[in-house]
Amino acid sequence: MADEDYDSESDGEVQQIGGALHERFVEILLTELERERYPSSSMLDLLETHMTQQDRVKIANVLLENLAAHRYPSPAMLRRVARLVG
Repeated sequence: MADEDYDSESDGEVQQIGGALHERFVEILLTELERERYPSSSMLDLLETHMTQQDRVKIANVLLENLAAHRYPSPAMLRRVARLVG
């Protein structure tokens, strides 16, 4: 049944749905990043693997806020943010 539903949708609809799912995925992980004082490297790696250029800006901004809130941020976080912002 699910295959039939997929087959009946146009490529444009499939891409639109995929884009919406990607955006939801990124937003959920960004919300977690905002909550966590020390976000897991696994979650950050996953985000970086699947990020778009627009996602890169969102992720960098969340991590920059996290850095600004810590007196002594971890070297790993500093390297990650430096890599994201170029």
